[in-house]
Amino acid sequence: MTDFMGFTPEIIDFLWQLRMNNHKAWMEENRERYQTLLKEPFDALSYQLYTRFTQEHPEFPVDYSVSRINRDVRFSKDKSPYKPRKWMVLKEPGTTAQQWKERPVLYFELMPEGYICGMGFYDSKPQYMRALRKRIDAAPQIFARLAQDMAQQKEFVLYGDKYKRPMSTKEYQPAVMEWYNRKSLDLVAESSIDDLLFSPDLVSLVLQRWEAMLPLYAFLRKTEIEG
Repeated sequence: MTDFMGFTPEIIDFLWQLRMNNHKAWMEENRERYQTLLKEPFDALSYQLYTRFTQEHPEFPVDYSVSRINRDVRFSKDKSPYKPRKWMVLKEPGTTAQQWKERPVLYFELMPEGYICGMGFYDSKPQYMRALRKRIDAAPQIFARLAQDMAQQKEFVLYGDKYKRPMSTKEYQPAVMEWYNRKSLDLVAESSIDDLLFSPDLVSLVLQRWEAMLPLYAFLRKTEIEG
C-alpha cells in the first residue's frame, strides 16, 4: 500500500457534493473521483495509523476497520444510499463488527466540515456501563486522576447522554461524575478544515491525540462484563 501523502483539497468539494446529491446515479458518474479522492488516500491513512500505533504501543494489541461508503438502509427511515463521511477505528483484535461496536475504540473520522479524533463507543450497552461504574467504585482515586487530567485540558470534549438521576449516592468529584452518570461515552477532538488535512503530518497529529487519551482508553478497555 502506498504511503499517505495527505488528501487533496478536492476531497472537500466531493464530500459536500455527495451530501447534496446522495443517489446512485451521481455516485456512478463520480465513482472514479470517489476512488482517487477519498477511498485510496483514506485506506492509506488508515493503514499508516494502524502500523504506527502498533509499532509505538505494542501494549495495546489492535487491528483496524474502515467504513464502507454504502449505508445499510434496511431499518432506517433515511434511505440515502451513501455516507458523506468516512471513518476508521482501532479495535481489539479478533472482534466482530457487533463486538467492537460495544467496546471502546480509537477512531478518526472525515466529513465535509472537518475531521475528528476520538475515543469511545459506537453502541455502548447498559451491561458495560454498569461494569464500568463498578470498576470506578472499586478504584475511585485512580479514576479521579484520569478524569481530572482530561477535565483540565481544552482539546477534548466528552459527549454521551446522561441518566436523569445520579447513578451513585457516593460523593465523587465532579470530574468523575461527568463520566459516571453517562449512558455512553465519546471523547472527541474536533478540527475544521486546515492545512494538516492535506499533509502527511496528519498521521502524527492523529497519533498524538490518540496518545493523550490512552490512560483512559486503558481503563475502559480493561472493563469486562461479568457473567
